[in-house]
Amino acid sequence: MDTAKIEAVLAQFGRPRRVNRPHRHFDGDFVDAPTGKVAYTTEGFGPTVLLVHGWDGSARDMSDIALALDRAGARIVTMDLPAHGFSEGETLSAEDAAAAILAVEAKEGPFAAVMAHSFGCPAMTLALEGGLKTDAVVFFAPPLRQIDQFRRHAGRYGLSPVEIEEMIARLRAAGSAMDQMDLAAKGAQRHEPLLIVHSTDDEMTPVEGSRELAEAWPGAKLLETEGLGHNLAMRDPAMVGAAVRFALG
Repeated sequence: MDTAKIEAVLAQFGRPRRVNRPHRHFDGDFVDAPTGKVAYTTEGFGPTVLLVHGWDGSARDMSDIALALDRAGARIVTMDLPAHGFSEGETLSAEDAAAAILAVEAKEGPFAAVMAHSFGCPAMTLALEGGLKTDAVVFFAPPLRQIDQFRRHAGRYGLSPVEIEEMIARLRAAGSAMDQMDLAAKGAQRHEPLLIVHSTDDEMTPVEGSRELAEAWPGAKLLETEGLGHNLAMRDPAMVGAAVRFALG
């Protein structure tokens, strides 16, 4: 077992790769959260919809959805998660992201609908548990269980299976809530209308997780597509159109 390698990976754990917006000047607003200032933008008029990107993502990931919502007569709030874009912070957990979402809601809510991608989905679920109110939820490619997601992708750090389990043990000893992040268990306690959009060829977050989540979350609808991988459903006109119709009722 390479202890030095495990420690090096631990030092990077929870540190997303910051992807800035495509311009240097930020024209939006900020709200205070436990991780520092959280950047967000608003546009349009009408019922307000919050858009939340995924890990290593940016507001650009949601740009096609924002355009469709604007054309449908909505007001759109698009935030940079902590440690992403123009928001402050260097590290991020789902709990931190949920706190940032609630801070944006306190300033710009209430939200008629919320939409999230990938890591943004468990963060949004925690925000719902924390009191966020909305009439509709849309998840794109949600990861079902954080610990499974970690095991699935830890190999990219060059860790062996034994080293992966050692790292998980160290994270648990340090107080990680990884084991508690189970969307199926949490979804069973929810009541908000939920639409899940997931491509069957998604290698980052397998569609089987969304099938389980749809079974667990009362009344949830699952829209499966194919050939769009982990990100392209948010740019596909048919998938975006379905999401917008669901969000705005």
